[in-house]
Amino acid sequence: MDCIARNLRFGLVAAVSSVCFVACGDDGGGQGNGTGTGGPGTGGSDADGTADGGDGPAPPDDVQEQAEVIECSDHPLSGPGNGTCAVEAGSNGATLLRGAVLTPRGVLRGGQVLVGSDGTIACVDCDCTSEAQAADAAVVTCDQGVISPGLINPHDHITFANNTPIGEGPDRYEHRHDWRTGANGHVELNTNGGASADVVRAAELRFLMSGATSIAGAGSAAGLVRNLDTSGALEGLAARVADSDTFPLDDANGTTQEMGCNYGGSPASGGSIDNLDSYLPHIAEGIGQTACNEFSCSAGEFDLIAPQTAVVHGVGLTADKVDQMREADALLVWSPRSNVVLYGNTASVTLFDHLSVPIALGTDWVPSGSMNMFRELQCADSLNSVYFDGHFSDFELWQMVTTNAAFAVGAEDGIGMLKRGYMADIAVFNAGGGNEDHRAIIAGTEADTVLVMRGGEPLFGDAALMDVLRPGCESLDVCGTSKVACVEADTGETLAAARSAMESFYPLFFCGTPDDEPSCVPTRPGEYTGMGGGDSDGDGVGDADDNCPAVFNPVRPLEEVQGDFDQDGYGDACDTCPLLATNDCTPYVVADLDGDGVPNGTDNCPDDPNADQADDDNDGHGDLCDDCAASNPGPAGCVTTIPAVRDPSHPDHPTVGDAVRIEGVIVTGLHDDNSGLYVQDPAGGEFSGLFVFVGGGADAAAVGDIVTVTGTYDEFFELSQLDGGNVQVTEPGGGLPVTPIVVTPAEVANGGEFSESYESMLVQVNAVSIVDMNPDAERDFDEFEIEDGLRVDDAAFDALDNLCEAGTTFDSIVGLLSFSFGNHKLLPRSADDLVKPSCTPF
Repeated sequence: MDCIARNLRFGLVAAVSSVCFVACGDDGGGQGNGTGTGGPGTGGSDADGTADGGDGPAPPDDVQEQAEVIECSDHPLSGPGNGTCAVEAGSNGATLLRGAVLTPRGVLRGGQVLVGSDGTIACVDCDCTSEAQAADAAVVTCDQGVISPGLINPHDHITFANNTPIGEGPDRYEHRHDWRTGANGHVELNTNGGASADVVRAAELRFLMSGATSIAGAGSAAGLVRNLDTSGALEGLAARVADSDTFPLDDANGTTQEMGCNYGGSPASGGSIDNLDSYLPHIAEGIGQTACNEFSCSAGEFDLIAPQTAVVHGVGLTADKVDQMREADALLVWSPRSNVVLYGNTASVTLFDHLSVPIALGTDWVPSGSMNMFRELQCADSLNSVYFDGHFSDFELWQMVTTNAAFAVGAEDGIGMLKRGYMADIAVFNAGGGNEDHRAIIAGTEADTVLVMRGGEPLFGDAALMDVLRPGCESLDVCGTSKVACVEADTGETLAAARSAMESFYPLFFCGTPDDEPSCVPTRPGEYTGMGGGDSDGDGVGDADDNCPAVFNPVRPLEEVQGDFDQDGYGDACDTCPLLATNDCTPYVVADLDGDGVPNGTDNCPDDPNADQADDDNDGHGDLCDDCAASNPGPAGCVTTIPAVRDPSHPDHPTVGDAVRIEGVIVTGLHDDNSGLYVQDPAGGEFSGLFVFVGGGADAAAVGDIVTVTGTYDEFFELSQLDGGNVQVTEPGGGLPVTPIVVTPAEVANGGEFSESYESMLVQVNAVSIVDMNPDAERDFDEFEIEDGLRVDDAAFDALDNLCEAGTTFDSIVGLLSFSFGNHKLLPRSADDLVKPSCTPF
């Protein structure tokens, strides 16, 4: 879409093509002087210090998006007597939650959320009791509780959790390379990014305790929160892995440029992000021209500003650059605490909001950021109330860690919202003390987190609830409240081990303000203090001369004056029409990526304009963007078959990264490390086997079970598989024993006639013998080789070893045909798959 068309779409009625590609303040064009001299287009100030906009009309008032509130017939709910919620045990694995339900549109007071036994949301409504699973579900009633989607942290560096915070900070910087390398005479920050698995696990628990169920953290440990940017750590979510790119311009060596794009030899490019649903690049982390030039190169030569892009930080941007992000349907990931303590400033989020760029909120890291989502929300809330003139409503702040964050990480079809078919990632918070609805989360503490579920599985919460919903987990006292955390049950490692490892650096949680927490008060010594005294917004410009007297907008090295791109006397931070000097525009009400008038969170085709919201199969995917023949609510993708996934010539063969759902297939084997399982179409035939990588917990299913599997299609080192697989057992033991296909070793070894089409299927070779007891002579991988180069490996039967000598014979070997490290291999599943070997070491 061209620049004029895009702005007409959003009510900007003047011709603005001239502002779309203006440089970042390097030519003096488009920058107001902020001096209050008056006159047409330059802006002055009235006696009360309020900008009058020169001869033009005053800009329209900001319009907040407020939550729609519906009082259900059950409101108010009767209280549990003690605690926030009462619980009644169920018998079918489903859970019915009752309380104030936070939906993408607003609040259902006295509403209900039914979590199905498969870990997805079956109903969100005032009354879900007519649903099939409701009758025998556990019931959690929270008269003082707020039921929210689990929070999403779209930006953290979790492997730096083994550091301590910098408090007020030793310096204020102009660019991130200043603190990374000590450049330009600044104090270098020394940090360690080598946190142990136990520390990372504790950091994940720390986020979980603040209601987060997913993070893009540039690292992971098994279990607990979903790690959205780490392959194999999506915990059953059918989504493409996000790409957290710390150095998109290949500038890790500290290169900065005011002009030109020669940063490093291997920058990211538009082609390299084409197949991503979420690209999270660090861009413009600084307050000068060097930061803004990064964006110019990213948007121009490298083509990185795209619909899948959520720019991390975006501090040093002018109004035209923000408009380029909106033009591309890109988002912003805002990390206010880290920005403020490092640079004394942060992204001009009021400007981003004026131009309808969705904003998500991320913690960054422990050294300069927030230790959990509560603390980052409270920093954003403080900035909003003290420095941004209350620009954002509580609803909008909450959207930054739910709906908007889901869009930022490319998982808006499955998490971040309470919708039918979505993963049951849910957090319940105490709404006592006057903190109702969204304020209960913004003002919350770890003691206020009543229950957290990931995919319907309770992981943390009040002991009274957890002892019924998931007994046997580990206890801990959180500021006088008895809590339970399922660390060992979910990860195999104990809470005590994780907490001990973490607390050798910094506590797991605090009862009050964390020690040495990085500052959230914007200050730069000699420039501004963040305090009043004739300067209401604390930005160093007195009210009488301030072009945004109520909204923090200091003079930055980038502009050398207060930013006023359209030179109308109203600073960009408070100008509802920052690109038009006439101020003749309609203020934006909500973020609406496709411009069809339906907010992103409720739009059933958020990337395709469909004001009618037609959805014939009622699955939450609008007809315009729904390619599936059958109803498929949530993230599962279209129902398909194993042959369609496996056979590249099949007309329904998916693209790598597509979400798929396969029903009614039989489990034929499990990996011995519990990371995945093999399934086969009961109809048999070529291309009827598939490996499903789940990352852990594969033994929730057993050989012979009939299952439904979901995940994203991938070719992992030439092995077709589903990534992030979720397995639902629909008929335990209901599959007939799968008869292996009899083949010769030559037919399925490398280059064999059926080596590709029988991949992941159960096959059998007869009358074979060991040719080489250790084909990888330099290393022992516990596999041996039989005729024609076919290997037999222990990946599905750990007791199998290569202790039998060459010449050992077998009447038959049954195994799953797999491929790894350049070789096709048989994977026997037990000793029963090796018939009458002349050597039996297992």
